[in-house]
Amino acid sequence: MLEKIFENFNRGLITRVEAKSIGDGSASDILNWLPLGDKIELRRGMLLIGSEQTGSGKVTGLHTTRTVNNVEITYRTRGKKIEYYDTTTEDWIEVGTNQLGDDADGEDVSFTDYTTNHGYQMWLCSPNSSLYKIMTANPGSITDMYNSTKNYKGKIQIILNRMFLWNRNKDKAAVYGSHIDELNNTTVTAENVGTGDGTTKTFSETLDFKAGGSRRTCFGITATDGTETFTDNYDGTLTGSLGGSGTINYTTGAISLTFNTAPANLQAITSDYQWEDSTDGGVADFSFSATRLAGEGILFRQDVGGNMQNIFTYADIQYCIHQFKTWRLNITVDDTDATNRVYRELAGIPNWRAAIATGDGVYFIDDSDISDPRFRVLQVEAGGESVIPVDISVNLDLGDYRFDQGAVCEFSDYLIFACRTTSNTINDRLFVYNKVWKNYTILDYRVNCFAVNNGELWAGDSGTDNVYKLFSGVDDDDSNVDNLFTSDLGNLDAERLKKVKRLILQGEIQVDQSYDVYLSFDNSTFINVGTVDGDGSYVDKSNPVTVGTNTVGTKTVGGGDVLTAYNYEKEIKIRTDKFEKVKIKFVATKLGYVSISKINYKDIRLKEQRVASKYR
Repeated sequence: MLEKIFENFNRGLITRVEAKSIGDGSASDILNWLPLGDKIELRRGMLLIGSEQTGSGKVTGLHTTRTVNNVEITYRTRGKKIEYYDTTTEDWIEVGTNQLGDDADGEDVSFTDYTTNHGYQMWLCSPNSSLYKIMTANPGSITDMYNSTKNYKGKIQIILNRMFLWNRNKDKAAVYGSHIDELNNTTVTAENVGTGDGTTKTFSETLDFKAGGSRRTCFGITATDGTETFTDNYDGTLTGSLGGSGTINYTTGAISLTFNTAPANLQAITSDYQWEDSTDGGVADFSFSATRLAGEGILFRQDVGGNMQNIFTYADIQYCIHQFKTWRLNITVDDTDATNRVYRELAGIPNWRAAIATGDGVYFIDDSDISDPRFRVLQVEAGGESVIPVDISVNLDLGDYRFDQGAVCEFSDYLIFACRTTSNTINDRLFVYNKVWKNYTILDYRVNCFAVNNGELWAGDSGTDNVYKLFSGVDDDDSNVDNLFTSDLGNLDAERLKKVKRLILQGEIQVDQSYDVYLSFDNSTFINVGTVDGDGSYVDKSNPVTVGTNTVGTKTVGGGDVLTAYNYEKEIKIRTDKFEKVKIKFVATKLGYVSISKINYKDIRLKEQRVASKYR
C-alpha cells in the first residue's frame, strides 16, 4: 500500500515561483502559522500592556532602556505624550504633560541609550520635538536639552561617545555629529541641605545646581552630618554608613536623607556632588571652531540618495542608509580624518525603522527598486573582507506589500519585518524570518514599532495608542486568530493519476481548539474533507503535554505559564475523483493551541498515466 508522509516543515513560505515548484515542506500561502522544522503551530495571541487607549492613533516610539541595576524600563510615545511602564501599577505613567508638544503630535520619535560615569541615560528626539535626556534612575523626570546655538532636532543615535543626528526639517540629507563627550563636570562641596535639631531624622532639600542651568543633571552624591555619611548607589538611592537611607533625583536635584540617629541640634548637614551640562562639550554639543579641532562637532554632507533614514555600525564603520543609496562613513579613531562616500547605489530603506544592526550584520528592507522589494542583510561576504548586501528573500514575491512605514526587529531566532498590504494605510502584516531554518511566515499583527522587554516582544500598535505583548496566550481578546496554511501543489511522488483513500494527521492540540482540513485537486476549489477537534476520541488525554504560553524561537520566554495540550492522531476517509496533484489547507477555528507534526496520505492508488479529466 503506497503512502506519502510529510514530517518536515522547514521551508516556510515560497511565493516567487508557482506552487507546483516549491517542494515538500513548503507553503504556497500562509497566515499566522509558524513553520518550526518538525511541525507547524498556530501563532500565540497578543496581550494588552497597561490600560486600553480607545480611538485611532499609533504608538510613535517604543524603547526599552536599563538602570545601573539592569532593571529594564520601557518607554512609549503617542500623540504629544512620553510615558513609561510602571511594573508596580502595571500601567503607563506620563513624563511631564504633553511633553512632545503640538508640532510633534503623532510624529515618530527616536530613542538612544548612553552610559558614562555621569550616569545611565536615555535620550529621545524627533524633528519637531525637543531634544530630551532622562536619567533612568528617575524615569519620570526629564531634561529639555535643546539649545539652538548648540544642537538640533531630528533622529538621533549615540555611537562611541558621540551623538549622531539626521533628518532635520531644514536638512534631510546631512549627518551631524556632536562633540566626542569630554565628560566635563563641576564639583560642588559642602552644600547645605539641612540643619539638625536633635530630633528630626529625615531631611529633604533640592540641590542648588539646577537653579544655575535647566540643562544640568547631577551625579556622585555624598552627604553627611559629620557622624553618618551617605554614598550614591547611582540608582537614585543613597546608603548611610550607620544604616540610614536616602534618595536623589539626578534630574531635579531633589534629595532626601533619613539618618539612623537624629543629627545634633544646629548640626549642619552638607552634600558634595558633581553636575554636568551635556551641551558643554558633551553629546548634546554640536558646535565646532572655525578651524575644526578633533573631537568637536562635525557635519557630513550626503546629498545624493534621497533623505537620510538611519545610521548603523558594522565592523567599526558607520553605514548611513538613505532612501535609495547607502553611504559609508569611516571616521578615524583620533577624529582627525574621515572618508564619506556612496557605498551602494541601489540599496536603501523606505522608512527610518526599516533596518536593524545585529551580530550577523545590518538587516534591512530594500525597496529602492519599488517593483521588486527585498529583505537584505549587510554583512562580510563569505570568504572575503568586503561588506556586501545579501538577499535573504529570494523565495518571496513582495510586490503586493508596501514598506513606507516598515520596521525591523530581531527577537530570539527571528528577524521580523513589519509592512502593510496594499489595501491598508497602516502596517497590518509581519514577515517573520527564522534564522535557523531560513524560512518565512506571515503574521497579521499591526505594528508601528518594536521593543524587547525582559525577554518579551512588545509592539506599538499602528492603528491605536496601545502596546501589546506579542506571542502571548492563545487568542486575541477572546477572538479567533485569522489563519491558514496551504501546502505546495504536489504529486505525492507519482507522475500519474491517482486516488487517496485516507488522510492521517498528527500533532498536539488543546481541548477547546479545532481546525478544518481542506483539499484542492488539480487547482480546483478547496473542499472541506474533515475536522480535527481537541475533544475528539482520537486525542490522547491521558498524557498531557505542557506548552509555553509565550514560545517563539528556541525557548519559552516571558514567564513560566504553560498551556496543556494533548497528542492527537486523526484519520480522515477521503472519496475523490482521480487526480494528478493535490494541495492541503488547514484553518484553525476555535481558541487554543494546535500544532501539526505529520501529514500522511495513506492508501494511494495509482491509475493511468493521463492528464486529469478536467484538462482533457
